[in-house]
This record gives sequence, structure tokens and C-alpha cells, in this order.
Amino acid sequence: MPKATLDWGALYYEEAGRGDPVLLISGLNGLAAPWQSIVPGLAERFRVITHDHRGLGRSDAWDGDYSVDQIAADVLGLMDALGIARAHIVGHSLGGAVAQALAADHPNCVGAVVIYASWPGKDAYFDRTMLMRRDVLVHQGVEAFLRTGPLGVYPPLWVLQNDAALTAGLPGAVAAFPGVPKMLARMQACLDHDRRDSLGRITAPVLVLGLEDDVSTPAYSSREIAAAIPGAALEVLAYGGHNAHVVSPAAVRDCLLLFLSSPAAAQALELG
Repeated sequence: MPKATLDWGALYYEEAGRGDPVLLISGLNGLAAPWQSIVPGLAERFRVITHDHRGLGRSDAWDGDYSVDQIAADVLGLMDALGIARAHIVGHSLGGAVAQALAADHPNCVGAVVIYASWPGKDAYFDRTMLMRRDVLVHQGVEAFLRTGPLGVYPPLWVLQNDAALTAGLPGAVAAFPGVPKMLARMQACLDHDRRDSLGRITAPVLVLGLEDDVSTPAYSSREIAAAIPGAALEVLAYGGHNAHVVSPAAVRDCLLLFLSSPAAAQALELG
């Protein structure tokens, strides 16, 4: 079980492939596993690294607070432990917030950056959706939180088609849940994130990837991010919901491969 030792404990990570390094940073659930549907395709061209965030999955225990900057520091610590000075960064949702922080505050450590299904900072809609999820967790419990969760991250048709699997997997998901305090702390990290004042200083090549049917971080959030970053490319896919890498993995994989294989991305990595 590969782990990288950091100043607070150790992060579990996985690697696949060879070539330029690409770090895939997960969202609220903080686990490496949801990326696995696209890792093999990316690994044909890149050295792909995923990890479980601190206190989650197979990483060491952590019972403190969370923040975007803290998760970004752990990514940098993982890179240092693996001898990687500069890497392409792909961040999904909360991981996309981390990608924003890395690109703005640590430009010498990033090559090209993909900010995927993320948001620049909270707004009235984001507050309502996140606080609704928090209220379900606090007042109705873990089972209700996990049973209703797919409604915010998957398209309606996908939920309909996969209802049996979602229902069958619910007991295991409840058993594996990291705990209410930890999830509340990670939700607070989402609510605290606001990078609107620093997006304009990002100089890395950036692809902002959104989904038209994403009801957690709507496509307008991706458009706002792209408009704020000089030279950023914007791609908005029609179908996939918030977790398009699970719903439509080939479409997400192909977008990442096209962008990360571009001359601009390769040049950005070489500049370090």
C-alpha cells in the first residue's frame, strides 16, 4: 500500500502509466477511486497519480478542520515525496478549487491545469445547495444523506438507469462513511472557498471543463472561472452531471487527453 509521509501523517496514493506527471484531485468525497474509469486511458500517455485526501480512505486518520489551502499543501507534499517538481493538475469540484489555489499561489509547481465542475466562490445558489445537503446530514442522518446524494451529482436518466446498483451499494456506503464531523468540515471548506480575487493572476494554460446538466456546480460557474483567467479555454459538455467522469468517462478522458497533450501544456511543464 503506497503512502507518502507528510508532516501530519501519510497519504495513500496510486500511480499508473509513464510520461509527464498528471495529478487527479478528487472532490468532496476525497477518494482516488472515482477516477479509475478514466485512469487507464490517461495512463497510456501520462504518469497518472491519484490519492485519498488526509483522513479519508486509506490515508492516515485526521480529525481536524479542512481547507482548500490545506488540501493544496498536501498535494504539494505528495509531489515532493514522489520527486515531482512540476505536474499537470486536474481538479474536480472541491479538487477544482484546489487546482485554482495551486495555479494562483504555486505557479512554479504546475504545468497545465484543468478546473473541472468547480466554482470560483460561493453564491446564493451554491449556498442553498450545500446548506441543504448539510441539513439532510445533520437532521436526517448518514443514510438519507447518501441516498439523496446522487440527485445532486448524476443526471436524472443515469439515476433512473442505475437505481438498482445505487440501492444495493447504499449499505456499504453507509458503513464506509467517514463520519458526520469530518463531512461537515469538508463542506465548510467548500463554503469558505473564494478565489475570485486571485484567478486573474493565473498564468498556466487552463482548461475549464463544465457540464450543462450539472446542478451542483452549474455551467455558469465554469463560465465565470474561464472569463476570469487570462487565456483560459472553456469546454462545456452537454451530458454527465457533476460526476461526468463516472457517467461519461470517455468524453471526459478525451477532453483531458486533447488538452494535456497540446504543445502549450508540454511547454508549460518544461518551463519548470
